[in-house]
Amino acid sequence: MEKIHHKQFYYKDGSFRVQLGNILYNLHLSLLADRSLVFRNMLTMPLPEGMVAEGQSDENPMVLHPSIQPEEFDILMDYFFKGRNTGIPSLHYLTVLLKLSTMWEIEDGRDYVIDMFPKRPDFTPALQFHLGYTYHITTWVEPAFRKLLAMPFSKITEEIAHLMGPDAFYILSQTHTRIKTHHSILAFYPSDPIHSIECLRSGKCEQAWATEWWQGVAKHLLHPDLGKTGGEILEMLESVRIPGMCIDCQRANMEWVKDTGVMTRADDFIEEAVAQIVAWYGSSSKGKSTGSQQESRGEDEGDT
Repeated sequence: MEKIHHKQFYYKDGSFRVQLGNILYNLHLSLLADRSLVFRNMLTMPLPEGMVAEGQSDENPMVLHPSIQPEEFDILMDYFFKGRNTGIPSLHYLTVLLKLSTMWEIEDGRDYVIDMFPKRPDFTPALQFHLGYTYHITTWVEPAFRKLLAMPFSKITEEIAHLMGPDAFYILSQTHTRIKTHHSILAFYPSDPIHSIECLRSGKCEQAWATEWWQGVAKHLLHPDLGKTGGEILEMLESVRIPGMCIDCQRANMEWVKDTGVMTRADDFIEEAVAQIVAWYGSSSKGKSTGSQQESRGEDEGDT
């Protein structure tokens, strides 16, 4: 395959040739080494005796791994030689720059895209989670997963599930199932009414409590789209006067429900799920895409 010079990034005063496919780049070696720790280490690595360093000529360029597309490398070169955009770059531009900055340990590139992504309106929780675990941005993983958990499960599309990955989606779906099951049990099995010793309306307060549970609490627990959390239901019960129930009985029943913790058990399910996600995707061995020398360059003629 005939090699061709890149129209923009084959500099006449360049000192280092890079090949992607059949396209040759002639770049400034000092710039690559200054911006990328991986390139710096690769280019300062001692060569075996008699071996000629790659990149010195068009005939002996450094061949990058075929998983990197020329269009992607162009984005990185554009960032290197033209600097940061004055506006907010496209989602594609930021994603590519994050990929290569992570692969080649370009610290300023990662810092730039991590700052710019949240400024885009199409930076969804699913994309934030995906990029967070793929490129080891651990500060993105937990808040993104919490936002995904807060969504109604019916709103979790195939695209969102794909971005999350099977393990995270399983944890999310299981958590929703646990919460739904718990809420169903709470709705259909109300707490036994507690009769205050100061109450003078024997039987009526118990009936009022059961009515409020069936007509109020149960509906909020089981609503398919606008259901309230256990904590929100507790706040609701504390802020209203239950018709037909004396204040002493209402207070006694509220305190009992709060003390048992049944209304906030779903919060425990959420925290358990978040802890699983953080333990799995937050560790240094998960989702890190830092490129090794073999990932960054072709090792044999099959990569040319």
